[in-house]
Amino acid sequence: MGGKRLKLARLMMAMGLPDLWSRGSSATLLVLNYHRIRAPGQTSSEFDDGVYDVEFDTFCRQMQWLRSSTEVLDEPGLLDLASGRRMPRGELLSAVTFDDGYIDCYSLAKPVLDKLDIRAIFFIPVEILKSRRLGWWDIAAYLLKKSKHSRVTIRGGTYELGTSLPESLKRILNIFKLEPAKRTCSLLAEIAAACGVEPPAADRQGAELMTWEQVGDLRKAGHAIGSHALSHRPLATLTADEQSVEIHESRRELQRVVGDDIRSFAYPVGGPRHFNETSVSLVRTAGYQQAFSFNTGIAGLPITDRYRIARESAKSFELLKAKVLLPGFMGLRSKTAA
Repeated sequence: MGGKRLKLARLMMAMGLPDLWSRGSSATLLVLNYHRIRAPGQTSSEFDDGVYDVEFDTFCRQMQWLRSSTEVLDEPGLLDLASGRRMPRGELLSAVTFDDGYIDCYSLAKPVLDKLDIRAIFFIPVEILKSRRLGWWDIAAYLLKKSKHSRVTIRGGTYELGTSLPESLKRILNIFKLEPAKRTCSLLAEIAAACGVEPPAADRQGAELMTWEQVGDLRKAGHAIGSHALSHRPLATLTADEQSVEIHESRRELQRVVGDDIRSFAYPVGGPRHFNETSVSLVRTAGYQQAFSFNTGIAGLPITDRYRIARESAKSFELLKAKVLLPGFMGLRSKTAA
């Protein structure tokens, strides 16, 4: 998101222009997506810092503003919207979602949501919670951060560490995101060997994740549980049969553990290159009633494809307000509408 555009959006909001813009406009829906929330005083992690969306204080301000300035929909409300049972006009609508099952979604986000009576959807990658093993992005980050080398060579590519580590990590993660999964199944072992670092201990990994009991507590508090597939491998990197297992089995397992119908799905990674028409078709036939992408814009209303509902991140309070109040100006108008 361009800095100049955000600065101009701040000026427009300070002048009260969003109020004028919103009157008479069609309804808009911004589905927010979070992965991790940084605890007060926390500056960095042993794992992937890129999945920390906001600091705790910022998250609190964002949720308070959403509650006071928009209608925050829960999963049933989204399903009514996606199915056409509800057709709002001239409203600012929002929804809150979380991916990946990190512990801070439970320990930090849940109390804030409960206090404000906001009901979110938590998308769970089943095998990650079941095995108590972090995803490939966190392990890759850990290995690079712990390496004593100034650079490493992996599959013929050279990756600078130190101050260049964030860019090197991004390049490596893109291999996981875009290469066929059969070509990346040994990649973490190759990274570990190149870095001269052992993967983190199982208990260290498990401490970053929610337990199944905590997932159940979320459901009991009124939050929805959705599927984020089994392994969190990008679906477009898998064969059709592999995708089917990821999509169908994750729903069955979550329904068994949670004891409730699983109606929502979030595509792992979630960009346009990370799932395909096979993914969408399988999600539909598996019995899910809606599915979400990531960083793909604002959801146009009426929703024309409930299996490609757009979601956005918001790294700051000002960016959240700009995306809600001025979505067209911020370049978010109905990007994924069919």
